[in-house]
Amino acid sequence: MKTIKIAHLYYDLMNLYGETGNIMALKEGFKRQGVKCDVDYLSKGSKIDFSKYEIFYMGMGSEANQEIVRKDILRYREEFRKNIKKKTFIMTGNSFELFGTDIDGKECLGIFDFHSKRVRNRIVGEQVAKTYLLSDPIIGFQNRGSINDIEENHLFEIIRGHGDNKESKFEGYHIDNFYGTYTVGPLLIRNPHLTDMIIENILARYKRTLNRITDTPDYMAYQEYLKNFPIDK
Repeated sequence: MKTIKIAHLYYDLMNLYGETGNIMALKEGFKRQGVKCDVDYLSKGSKIDFSKYEIFYMGMGSEANQEIVRKDILRYREEFRKNIKKKTFIMTGNSFELFGTDIDGKECLGIFDFHSKRVRNRIVGEQVAKTYLLSDPIIGFQNRGSINDIEENHLFEIIRGHGDNKESKFEGYHIDNFYGTYTVGPLLIRNPHLTDMIIENILARYKRTLNRITDTPDYMAYQEYLKNFPIDK
C-alpha cells in the first residue's frame, strides 16, 4: 500500500492546545496497521498540492492567528471545493469555522452553509458526546470564544458540555469525510476509537481492512476516563 500523506495546515499558528497530538495519533494508528504515514507541515504562504495528500488536518488557534489563517486560506477556496468529497478533512477547535460562510461577517471559504460569531463569555468545560458513527461516547474539552448556527449534519450529540450555541444540544459538522468539531483534548488522542474509524475508512479506499487493536495505552486511558461519568450510551 502507498504511503499515506497528511497535510498539517498552519501547524504553527493553529496549535493552541497541543493539537499536534492528533497528528501523532494518526501516525501511530497507521503504524499499527503496517502502513507508512508521512506528514508535511504547511503554514502561511505555503503552496498546497492537494493531489499529494490523503488527509488534511488543522487545529485550534487564537483569534488573532485564526484571522491570519482566514486571510491566507481564501486563496485555496476552489481547491477545497474540488477536494472536499475526495479527501479526509479533520478540523478541530475553531479551525472548522473557516469552512463556513463567515466569522462575524468576515468572509470564509463558504464550503458549508453556517455562520460563526464571536461571543463575550468564553465557553469552557469538559465534553462528553455521542455520535451516530460510533457506539462508544466521545470525550474531550472545549475552550472557545464563538458560536455558530449549524442546523444539520452535526457530528456530535451532547451528553455533557456545550453545543454549537446555547440553544443547541448538537455540535460540530460532518459530511462525507469532513469532521469538524470544537472538541479538543487532543480529540484523537483521547478517542482512539474515532481515530481507528477514520483510518478504517481510508484503508477501505485501498481495499484494506482494519486490524482492530485495543490493548493499547490510549484505549485503556479512554476506558478509565469513562468511569468518571455514568453515561447512558
